[in-house]
Amino acid sequence: MKTKIIAEIASSHNGDLELAKAMIKAAAEAGVDYVKFQSWQAKNVKDNDPDKARYKKLELSDLAHRELINECKKYGVKFLTSIFDRGRIPFLKGLGLDTIKIPSTYCKSEEMLKECGKNFKTVIVSTGMSHPEEVELATKVLKGHDYALLHCVSIYPLPKNKVNLKRMIWLQSLAPKWGLSDHYQGSEASKIAIAMGGDFIEKHFTLSRHLPQAFHKTSDDKKAKPITTHLIADEPGVFKEICDWRDLVAEMMGDGNRGMFKEELSVRKKYTNRLGN
Repeated sequence: MKTKIIAEIASSHNGDLELAKAMIKAAAEAGVDYVKFQSWQAKNVKDNDPDKARYKKLELSDLAHRELINECKKYGVKFLTSIFDRGRIPFLKGLGLDTIKIPSTYCKSEEMLKECGKNFKTVIVSTGMSHPEEVELATKVLKGHDYALLHCVSIYPLPKNKVNLKRMIWLQSLAPKWGLSDHYQGSEASKIAIAMGGDFIEKHFTLSRHLPQAFHKTSDDKKAKPITTHLIADEPGVFKEICDWRDLVAEMMGDGNRGMFKEELSVRKKYTNRLGN
């Protein structure tokens, strides 16, 4: 199977639906398979949480979900989203989604894993911030389902000496599908993961790392705080490079046929016994 590339828009749309649509178009033109958002509900955030305003500003409404799904269809990519509470499952399932993403923070949630396994055909789980025994438990909960484990290191930005791609070999031994949620700046980590045979690559996407951030202020904090992820994301050119690499790897890996191509048979015939028996 050719590696599937996921452009993680997350909250980089700044609460602007037109910006989100522009991102979908650019990601599709780069060659990705999925464009991913995040489906939290601000009402579940405690009132004393300093980031409450952030979640309110960036929450996608029910209508926004439908508009973005239609926009994905328009450009020939699949809509994907991360789920943050089980109460959102009926709505997301009702949208016709057959694949769901579980973020690293819920890798250890048996209830979330179990409910998503029951309601979606494919469950993709990031394993950042998770102890090995928690990852192994997730595989037991999802046993019998179609699921993927993504290697993830939840450090932003991620230095190259902590990318730790060899951990994917362990994940490959645990799950039917596996891959990388890439927080390293640039294309290198994703390219290596593709060459290793990863089924999924997820990476933060932005139109420009220089886009203005959305800000909010709280009554107890006079300083504005950045609330989007442009600075830890990569631009369309990097995604184009990754997608081109994905296609090249798929072509060069071939189908594993143990026989010879007809061109090779011709060469064999020409050179066999040419210089003696």
